[in-house]
Amino acid sequence: MERRFELALRDFESALARLHEAVVLDETEIVRDALIKRFEFTFETSWKAMQRWLAARGVQVDAEAFAVLRRAFANSLVTDEGLWNDMRKYRKLTSHTYREKLAVEVAAFIRMRAIGAFDGALATLRARAEE
Repeated sequence: MERRFELALRDFESALARLHEAVVLDETEIVRDALIKRFEFTFETSWKAMQRWLAARGVQVDAEAFAVLRRAFANSLVTDEGLWNDMRKYRKLTSHTYREKLAVEVAAFIRMRAIGAFDGALATLRARAEE
């Protein structure tokens, strides 16, 4: 396995493990904030791991989430492009502003949809690591 991909995959695994720790906690304002911050870290490490997987296979893609996610979908690293675009949108919103109503919405989205998408992407990257 290409070394840069291996390191990126390890970062993604670590960030996702930390997100799982926060997801199981009862929601308070502090837990919600931690959950969102961990979501941001996990999102960043996920698309960067996908970028490294693509690069290791000779696929050139701009180093930004939108371009990588399109290629990841085209290469079957993720199965729901719309969900990943929603994740990208929420990541951008939460990193640039804070509104409690939005924070509640994002926390629910993370618990109901994002965590499963991250788990699926990690499983796919692990399974396809040696391709």
